[in-house]
Amino acid sequence: MKLNKKNKFSLLGFLVVLYICYSFAFSNTIDIYKQYQLQNEALNTDDFSTNTLKTLFVKEKQLDELLAKKLPSNSESSQNELLKLLNLYSNKFNLKIVDFNEPHSLIIKGKNVTSYIFTLQGSYNGCVTLLNKIESSNIGIIKHVNFNKKRNYKYNSDELFVEIVLEDLFL
Repeated sequence: MKLNKKNKFSLLGFLVVLYICYSFAFSNTIDIYKQYQLQNEALNTDDFSTNTLKTLFVKEKQLDELLAKKLPSNSESSQNELLKLLNLYSNKFNLKIVDFNEPHSLIIKGKNVTSYIFTLQGSYNGCVTLLNKIESSNIGIIKHVNFNKKRNYKYNSDELFVEIVLEDLFL
């Protein structure tokens, strides 16, 4: 086989791509797999003593205490937290809270589930950012979002309304 200029560049390009793939993907995967094997060996050996179990139980209790302090205990406090968050971010993202209905409570599989339905008016980017902030704040789970564009004939402009159904995370 004769190596002309085109074949040399193709071979060189292939080697460069292979090096880039190794440096960015393959090496990280190999390192993580080695860490996994080391941790798996540590779990399977007798070195996983009662002291390690005790420290893990202590850490678990500390995390449970922190979660108990952080999470609201009843639906009123979670509704107040939601309203505070909505007011804070609606001012920040120039949104308007149009409607905030009474919470709906249902019993599903023996657990009390509370749903909050509210409507916002404003820009698309502001609404989506607010939805992201609500989900990341662990107040609840967004179950339904309905974007609705309405024409305001008085001002000859379009307005965006977003109806959100938020299910209470703390059952």
